[in-house]
Amino acid sequence: MSKTYMVPPSPPANEGKTLAAWVLSVLVVVGAIVAAFGLATASQLVMIIGAAVIVVGLIAGFGLAKAGKGQPREHTA
Repeated sequence: MSKTYMVPPSPPANEGKTLAAWVLSVLVVVGAIVAAFGLATASQLVMIIGAAVIVVGLIAGFGLAKAGKGQPREHTA
C-alpha cells in the first residue's frame, strides 16, 4: 500500500515581521525595562507601571493579531 504525501505550502513572505508582533515585542520589552528600573530603585509604583505596560502589550498584540494584522493562519476544517 503506497501513501501519498502532499508538499506543505510555502511560509508567508513576511517572516513574522508584522504589526502585531512588533507592537507586542516593543511594549513587553519597554515594560520589562520599566519594571526592572522600579525594582532597582525599590519603587513599587514604577514596578506596577512596568507590569501594566507588559499587560497592555500582550492585549494589544493579540488584539491586532485577531484583527488581521498578524501572521496569516491557515484554517483547516
